[in-house]
Amino acid sequence: MPQPSYFVDHKRGEVNELRGLLRNPKIARDQDKQRDVTKKVIAYMTLGIDVSKLFSEMINLSHTKDLVLKKMIYLYLCNYAAKKKDLAVLAINTLRKDAKDDDPMIRGLALRSLCSLKLPTIVEYVVPLLRSGIKDPSSYVRKTAAVGLGRLFRISPETYKAGHWTASLYQMLTDRESLVVINALNTINEVEKENGGVQADGKTVLPLLKRIREFNEWGQCVILEVAARYQPSNQQEMFGIMNHLDPLLKHSNCAVVLATTKVYLNFTRNYPKVHFSVIQRLKVPLLTLMSSSSQELAYTVISHIKILVSRASDIFAEDYKHFYCRYNDPTCIKQIKQELVVELA
Repeated sequence: MPQPSYFVDHKRGEVNELRGLLRNPKIARDQDKQRDVTKKVIAYMTLGIDVSKLFSEMINLSHTKDLVLKKMIYLYLCNYAAKKKDLAVLAINTLRKDAKDDDPMIRGLALRSLCSLKLPTIVEYVVPLLRSGIKDPSSYVRKTAAVGLGRLFRISPETYKAGHWTASLYQMLTDRESLVVINALNTINEVEKENGGVQADGKTVLPLLKRIREFNEWGQCVILEVAARYQPSNQQEMFGIMNHLDPLLKHSNCAVVLATTKVYLNFTRNYPKVHFSVIQRLKVPLLTLMSSSSQELAYTVISHIKILVSRASDIFAEDYKHFYCRYNDPTCIKQIKQELVVELA
């Protein structure tokens, strides 16, 4: 059986026909047909066709327990709530009700959609749901609440500051789920941008570094960026952190390797002998990354190497052959390679 085509040319009266289908009792009893009609509504919306006239019907359809159907309905409500301000209160009430559902997926989706409504009037409804969301037993709801706090800050910075939400976000950094922690970190970096982002003190940085292997590669990069601003209290702590991060220099993701490199260099900048040893340790991972087939990555890495050569050219003296130009190197890479060869000669 061929799949229905949703992205079709708009015909006159099609929106009225969709309204009739959404009100049809037979379709209301058939979940698959409800999905097909809703997909068509979303397809028309995606094509730029105004289907805001169906707002009431979509609200009535939102009482379903079908998660896929709810996702599409929430997408529709978020898109047209600002345009249908007189009916937006219906959307808000629906989302508030779903935010207290027994299913954590529905709670999280409702909270995310409510925070996405482009209406200044949602603040009074969002705040209590965010308050309960950050303590929800489901990690999906908690990570959604962490992102929602960033949206609350964009909608009403005064409400955010009055609620002392930053302190709550710092408490979420101790959450057992890595995705919750990373969302909280990113939100703090956003709302505290004028103050330099997350506080790079031992109370914040050390627990995150201890758990760094629990996070995905992009989460590791966020943590390492914060760690690069931290200054260890003594050499013993510094060496302990660097030994803990040493396996990340062999990571398959170049962003993790470069972020770890930044931590090493920043930690040792006041210890010349240690700094020299660190550059020796970083040489092999960086030369390996430089040989990547990605020209963009190769340019980024060789730019890092150029800085290290200016600090300790002796370390790279025996590796001058790595900087010979290849026939397919772009001009920007050839230029840096030539400068490095001259400096190492």
